[in-house]
Amino acid sequence: MKYLQDDQQLIRQCIDKQPQAQKEFYMRFSGKMYGVCLRYLKNEADAKDLMHDGFMMVFDKLHLFKGGNLGAWMARIFANLAITKIRKKKRGPIFSEMDENLNVNQNEDIEIQIDPKIELAIVMQAMNNLSDKYRTILNLYAVEKLSHKEIAEMLDISVGTSKSQLSRARVMLKDLLEKK
Repeated sequence: MKYLQDDQQLIRQCIDKQPQAQKEFYMRFSGKMYGVCLRYLKNEADAKDLMHDGFMMVFDKLHLFKGGNLGAWMARIFANLAITKIRKKKRGPIFSEMDENLNVNQNEDIEIQIDPKIELAIVMQAMNNLSDKYRTILNLYAVEKLSHKEIAEMLDISVGTSKSQLSRARVMLKDLLEKK
């Protein structure tokens, strides 16, 4: 969703913490942001918690928005919060450095293609069956369209690890979809 000239007044009112403007802003963007939350977290309760936290952060940081694609700017905030939430799980960090025995061409750009005949609900269900680390990498690369360098910086891993884990996620997702 592109940032429109008409949105300026609504954003200013939200920055000024006007409740009616914040409600309108929430109503306008909550559907898309809930979708972002569900892509990263496995259950609806966690996604709703994340959505609440995400909007609180968006309202807190809205004064930093400099124009451009408002939806993408917000989605990045929600994705970062989701990654932080995943990292804080009891089992500690979910990302590990690349297995040196795995042969991944570091210069190869991995394309993720999903058969358009497969229903979105089936794809989402299959993605929910992936581990947090694979689902996160897949979301950041295929959905958020981040580069491996950006993913590596965001997750504090190497570019090779990002590529390796994307490759594994792709294979696992393909296997899950073929079983359906």
